[in-house]
Amino acid sequence: MIKRIHRHYWFALVLLIGPMYTAAGQAADSLALMEGELAPVVVTATKGAKELQNVPIPTSLITSEDIAQQGAVRLADLLAEQPGLQIVYDHGLGVQIQGLSSDYTLVLVDGEPLIGRVAGTLDLERLTVSGVDQVEIVRGPSSSLYGSEALAGVINIITKAPANRWTGSLQSRYQTHGTSDLNLEGETTIGRVGARIYANRYNSDGYDFSPDGIGQTVSPFTDYTVGGRLDLDLTDRTALRLSARHNWLDQSDEVGLLTDNVRVPFDNEAALRDWNIAPVLTHRFASGAKLTTSLYASRYRTDTQIRDATTSALESRSQFDQTFNKAEAQLDLVLGTQHLLMVGGGVIGESVEADRVAGGSRSTQHVFAFAQHEWLASERLDVNVSARFDAHNEFAPVLSPKAAVLVKPNERWRVRASIGSGFKAPTFQQRYLDFTNAVQGYSVYGSVDVVNALRQLEAQGQVRGFLQDIESLEEIEPERSLAFNLGAATDIGERWSVDVNGFRNHISNLIEASPIALKTNGQSAFTYFNLSRIVTQGIETKATFEMNDAFSFMASYLFLDTFDRDVVDQINAGSLFARDANGRDFRLSRSDYGGLLNRSRHSGTFRVQYRHVERGLTASARAIYRGRYGFGDTNGNLVLDDDSEYIAGYVLLNLTVTQRITDAVQLQVGAQNLTDHTNTTFIPSLPGRLLFASLQVGLR
Repeated sequence: MIKRIHRHYWFALVLLIGPMYTAAGQAADSLALMEGELAPVVVTATKGAKELQNVPIPTSLITSEDIAQQGAVRLADLLAEQPGLQIVYDHGLGVQIQGLSSDYTLVLVDGEPLIGRVAGTLDLERLTVSGVDQVEIVRGPSSSLYGSEALAGVINIITKAPANRWTGSLQSRYQTHGTSDLNLEGETTIGRVGARIYANRYNSDGYDFSPDGIGQTVSPFTDYTVGGRLDLDLTDRTALRLSARHNWLDQSDEVGLLTDNVRVPFDNEAALRDWNIAPVLTHRFASGAKLTTSLYASRYRTDTQIRDATTSALESRSQFDQTFNKAEAQLDLVLGTQHLLMVGGGVIGESVEADRVAGGSRSTQHVFAFAQHEWLASERLDVNVSARFDAHNEFAPVLSPKAAVLVKPNERWRVRASIGSGFKAPTFQQRYLDFTNAVQGYSVYGSVDVVNALRQLEAQGQVRGFLQDIESLEEIEPERSLAFNLGAATDIGERWSVDVNGFRNHISNLIEASPIALKTNGQSAFTYFNLSRIVTQGIETKATFEMNDAFSFMASYLFLDTFDRDVVDQINAGSLFARDANGRDFRLSRSDYGGLLNRSRHSGTFRVQYRHVERGLTASARAIYRGRYGFGDTNGNLVLDDDSEYIAGYVLLNLTVTQRITDAVQLQVGAQNLTDHTNTTFIPSLPGRLLFASLQVGLR
């Protein structure tokens, strides 16, 4: 059972709400929050409803219409086609924002964080887009409002509110590799009560790039998600929203283990269970102030078992159980005609129980408080400043400030600038991991108990040598960032729009896993260090053109430059070398250095869309370009500098055609990766050409 929030959390929340409630009655009654009149509206960037074009922070929006026209069924598919984002595989499909890896992006559902990361990656394939109203993407550090893991940005999945009448839908989709997606939704509102439920089944036979080997490249799986939302208007000013979600996945396949130097097949079974629940109470005062209090509980569990294929005897088992509990309150105040003030705070308790964690279980607690002031100086100027204070029981307190400004010189131009600080606390795994891979034989230890673990490994005769003095190892500290964004958007006539944003992120205390010892089996033992000083910088551009009511076009381009400042210092000092084809050593120049691994310097997207409203026909063709990127070090100097260390760039072509047959029936066909591009060695998550057909029936 999930652990309850400790009683002192509730006491802290009461202390927090009390003075807020008093302050609300004193708020000025001169500016209304007209949320219902704003379109399109986003809430993530400022933790409050605001028209998208008036947000001073780089923010993009994916609507439910965009989701339907693209034909996406999982969040990974949806984000893969978004300008400036890169979907990368590392223990699951994650997303890069502004050149920062997926563990620096906070993923929310209705403003609450999802848990269950593996090696820092929250697998986006876990998330169905069923029941999603819109997805908001905030670029740049958002720790000033959201704390840890929001160092690169925030992705907020916002679910649909119940409709004001009974309606529903049944959708079935079938795709290459025996993949299917079945979805059922229903919703209604009766009086003051609105309800919405959905159920999704997603399964696949998997695929195999190496049929002569043991097991498949991607194993067969079955994934279920059920969820819902209940909206209750208690009074004209007070509303309660209760949302819940439960996801479970089962996967099975063969895996090869070395037995007497021979790789033997074993049965591998994996189960994932994930649920969360969030009650939110909102009260609007006559002054225009709004008080929101929320509770959130989430639990994520995995159980992996490897058994002898003949006897079913258990060879190894790995279990992981994470819980996350949060209580939060937020007060939005209206001060005069030009000032909006938001203050809030709360408490968080996390725990993990796992056989891979030293000691078997760990728990942490921390309290946080945040504030944001928005000054609506005029119709042309909007200034936003915010800050968050996090006090963690295992780290020094962290303050994360941010300032942003929006300037509108005229009706067609919008200029945005922001500077902000972000942080990312070390994960349970980075601090307490105690893991040895049963298949490959390497070991990984968290920074807290690594010395004891290595001494035990040495006593067992499994250490061939240490790479440094292990007694000098220190516990890792939180990562910090300082980021700048400067951009402009303009409407050229009635049909053209162009958006350009430049960014630069400085990351210090970057946490990386590096080898600390060599094992007698030829593998290494790893631990985590605060190593590098990283910079990511670049320019994001997007242009849209509506040729007429039927045809529209969109093109985007991202130029990305990344580097480790320690490596650049070595290059400038002339102390970093490589070896040419003739075997001669030479000093590296700055132009030889390719930056961080798994980052493309050039990438972009293109979309052409056709719509015939009267015939109920829509069609869209999309292209995703990813330039070459580094995969590893092949010449032994530990930096990306040689052509042999790159994966070649590629283009993916996707096509979707949707035909409305009747008011209640819709047919959709399409293809992903139309050119059948694959890279079986380095991109196993790219399965080749996928063809699909979908039928949706409305229920009324």
